[in-house]
Amino acid sequence: MCIDFFSQNHRDPQICKLLQEVQVDKLLAWELEVATEHSPGPVSNEEFLYRQIWSPTHYDTQTNTLSPAAFDDASNKGMSVNRLKYTSEEQIFQVASNRVAHYNKLNPDKPQRSFPGVVRFVCDDIRNITFLPEEDSSPIRGCAVYDTAYENDQSHADICQIVKNKAHGRSVRSRIFDLANKFLAQNPFPTETV
Repeated sequence: MCIDFFSQNHRDPQICKLLQEVQVDKLLAWELEVATEHSPGPVSNEEFLYRQIWSPTHYDTQTNTLSPAAFDDASNKGMSVNRLKYTSEEQIFQVASNRVAHYNKLNPDKPQRSFPGVVRFVCDDIRNITFLPEEDSSPIRGCAVYDTAYENDQSHADICQIVKNKAHGRSVRSRIFDLANKFLAQNPFPTETV
């Protein structure tokens, strides 16, 4: 069951690699199940998912461009997002600002982080990322979205790359990057960052 897998592996920084060893039909079925005991329910296709973006890790404030690294977590530990259905934009921004301040306080000798903003996805757009393997003409799903809620954050979910092939995985993350850039083209980050 989905909840068993995530209960046993939620702290593994390579959890998406473990998912890639499971049959795809099972991974897709798990999207309809709860992944944690704190879950408010599976993530539905029409939900808005917010990805917090950090500078300099995810975003270059000098060039105002996203880094593809902003979405690399989908290939290993899971790309954290917040479900707007169970939080608000204000709460997401407050949590992100608190995380930046906490990180900067604990890491004074490292490059200081800032929070330029979020990118928003519609869950269905993520689930519709597919690719065509060379040996098959049927499209295969590249990502799954699981409701990995925490006790103190019911809105938490993860986008996980479920395709194992490295080239196909890069293609999947590139499509996420394109969706994010499309969102930012219409909703640019403010020039002042937190």
